[in-house]
Amino acid sequence: MKTNILEKIFRWISDTINGGERAILDALSAIVPYTTASIPAYLTYDHTLNQMDFPANIAWLAAFTVEVLGVTAVSTSIRFWQWNRTHTQDRDRAPFWLAIGTYAFYIAITLSVNVILEVAAAQRSGAVIWAIALFSLLSVPSGILISVRAQHGEMLETRKEIAEQRKAERQAARFGPGPQLAYNKDSDQVKLKEADRNNGGGFRGGN
Repeated sequence: MKTNILEKIFRWISDTINGGERAILDALSAIVPYTTASIPAYLTYDHTLNQMDFPANIAWLAAFTVEVLGVTAVSTSIRFWQWNRTHTQDRDRAPFWLAIGTYAFYIAITLSVNVILEVAAAQRSGAVIWAIALFSLLSVPSGILISVRAQHGEMLETRKEIAEQRKAERQAARFGPGPQLAYNKDSDQVKLKEADRNNGGGFRGGN
C-alpha cells in the first residue's frame, strides 16, 4: 500500500514539532532552575542595599553568595541522602545532617534579611511580606531540580557504560579473543634460512 504524499509531509511536520518540543522543554528544565535563584537574589540585594546600607557591589556579592549557598546546600543534601541509601556502613556514610544544617543556616540568613527586616520596617502589608518569604525560598525547588537532573544524567551514563561493557563481553565470549600475532625479527630470519636450505635455495632463486 502506497503512502499518500500528504501523509508523509504532515507526519514529517509532526515528528519535527514533537522533537522540537522535547528539545525546548529539556533546555528550559536545564536553564530555569538556575534563573529561579535570581528572584531571591534580587530580594537579598535590595534589602542589603536599602535597609542595611551595604555598598552596591557588596550587596550584589552578598546576594550571589547567599543564593549559591542555598542551591548547593540543597543539591549536596540530596546527593548525600542518595549515597547513604546504598551505603549503610558508618565509615562509608556521607555527612547528610551537616548539609541539612548548612541549608538551615541559609534559611535563617535569607528570612532574616528579606522578611524580618520587612516586618521591622512596617512599610508593607502582611500579604506582601508573606509573598516575599515564599520568593526567598525558591532555592529549595531550584536546588532539588538541579540535583535530580544531574543524578539522572549520571545514572543514564552509568547504564550506557554497563551496557557497552556487557556487549563487549558477549562478543568476546562468542567469537573468542582475536589472533595474537607477534613478529620477532631474529627468530623469523632463522626460520626463513632453514626453510631456504631445506628447499635447496628455492626462496633465493625465486627472488
